[in-house]
Amino acid sequence: MKVLAIIVTYGNRFNFLKRVVNSILKQDVYKIIIIDNNSSFESKEKLKGFEKELRSHKIKVFYLNDNYGSAGGYKMGLKQAYKDQECDFIWLLDDDNKPDKKALSVLKEYWQGIKDKQKIFALLSYRKDRDAYKEAVINEKPDLVLGRKNSFLGFHLVDLPRKISKIIKRKLGVYTIGKDNHIKSGKISVAPYGGMFFQKKIIEEIGYPNEKFFLYSDDHDWSHRIIKKGGFIDLILDSVIDDIDTSWNLKEKSNSPFYSYLNDVDKYKVYYSVRNRVYFEKSLLTNDLVYKAHMRLFLLILYFYKNDRNKSQYKMFKRAINDGICNKLGKINE
Repeated sequence: MKVLAIIVTYGNRFNFLKRVVNSILKQDVYKIIIIDNNSSFESKEKLKGFEKELRSHKIKVFYLNDNYGSAGGYKMGLKQAYKDQECDFIWLLDDDNKPDKKALSVLKEYWQGIKDKQKIFALLSYRKDRDAYKEAVINEKPDLVLGRKNSFLGFHLVDLPRKISKIIKRKLGVYTIGKDNHIKSGKISVAPYGGMFFQKKIIEEIGYPNEKFFLYSDDHDWSHRIIKKGGFIDLILDSVIDDIDTSWNLKEKSNSPFYSYLNDVDKYKVYYSVRNRVYFEKSLLTNDLVYKAHMRLFLLILYFYKNDRNKSQYKMFKRAINDGICNKLGKINE
């Protein structure tokens, strides 16, 4: 089982990347491909120095002259892996996904125990800050990671009391996901790039990520193709990954029953996350009227948060919704 790991990095994140690479080198991988998505000068120079320091045939870095987003970055990494004749399996990781020392061996062992290998499938390492994924497994509800049917950005009236209760319990320090009854794995409907493990040949079935997403939801769009093809994704709870940097949307999610889209976060991150989620959600709809009702209610709630300081972000939020509905993807001019 020759495993090739793919990492995409950007910005000034070398300090995270170095820790991740050092951790992967202790795993049983035969090669690591790093896609440098036009990172900062400082980070790029440190990465070049790190390459020379390691002098390892296991490391191959591709330096891009522009930032192609997560979709473009992973697409390039996957293309390189697919061309590699020795590669059997691919393990995707973000530049802040530090795997536990047994993370990969647990995935391999689980894969070997799967009887029906005729189906296309992927495994996913467990990232401890992704509660929804573990909750989906414990409750045997794979779609829990997507949100209730016809919800808007995960917002559905039926779920509102439960989400408010969850936030209160978090603040009181009494929140629990539920009794796991020693559950070690379970099915989920979508997966993030970080932690996905699969045979190289499934690329022939599901293709590459859609680079028009640029950032956000491209991983859900791509991984969900496995489900659409009649396959499955199993979350393996004993294959643990530590996110050494927490993404902005997870921080905000913990503070509100819906995302705080109008605070000081990068408005372009908000734009891509909203636009792409709306575009992806459209493919899952069973009732367009219910979906649009939740969208209008969500906008009404956000309207009361709007003020002189964040009105430009509110405008960007509405633009993102419209572009998602109108299938207007691609990188925007910042």
